[in-house]
Amino acid sequence: MASRVYRLLDTLDLEEGYEKRFPCPDCNSGDPDLGIKVFDGQAIWNCFRCETKGSKYLGMKAHEVKKKLGKINDTKWQEDTCHKLNLMEVPPYVVYKDDSDLLNGFKTYWGLEHVQLQYDVRDKRAVFPIHDEDNRLIDAVGRSLDGSLPKWYKYTGAATLYKTCQGTSNGVAVVVEDVISAHTICSVCPNVTGVALLGTVMNEEHMEYLQDYSKVIIALDRDASKKTLTYKRDVASWTGVDTIAMLLQDDIKYKEEDDKTLLMALCK
Repeated sequence: MASRVYRLLDTLDLEEGYEKRFPCPDCNSGDPDLGIKVFDGQAIWNCFRCETKGSKYLGMKAHEVKKKLGKINDTKWQEDTCHKLNLMEVPPYVVYKDDSDLLNGFKTYWGLEHVQLQYDVRDKRAVFPIHDEDNRLIDAVGRSLDGSLPKWYKYTGAATLYKTCQGTSNGVAVVVEDVISAHTICSVCPNVTGVALLGTVMNEEHMEYLQDYSKVIIALDRDASKKTLTYKRDVASWTGVDTIAMLLQDDIKYKEEDDKTLLMALCK
């Protein structure tokens, strides 16, 4: 299958920065569904219809190397600034892709149709962007859609939490483990903020963020019930905020009726 794309590549004048769409030689739809771009000497392609994807190292031509080296000093201040601001440079294989069956199936299954996600066409991941208080993109969390590992992937590691809220916050935050659970909190209790730890380890940055809420509910997965109780004590002690440990019947994203009923009662 890839050899068909290779034959197409051989007919193109591929240089750094090249980007164009063509009819896909694999699915033969006739529409320009196959996107090809060249980034850092590598041709990257993916079809938005049949999900053909791949990459091929091309190397860089002499004039491209010279041009790239000549730009290093001119762009160093921009790179330093981005590093200081912890801004994320979106990889070329992470795109907005509304017609992916995998992504749309994932959004439907978890009730995330309203969430603006991106799609990692290389690793087949649903990508949740993470912005800071100034709305700058600093990180993203990718969820595997085809069972590959790791199941969850952080693109920069700059973010320590993921938060989401539907409507205006009512001052209640519910701490969960993953981003799907954070969105589940919002769908069950609008105006409540879902805060995902992006794991099960709570640190000082989490405490500093949570201290601005009037109530905090710790609702980690059932298999982390001991940590739920420990973090309840830690948050209450560190922040002075009214903190409740919610012991779940199951992972909150599965929306067990008993868990939803208890969550709505605690969030009032």
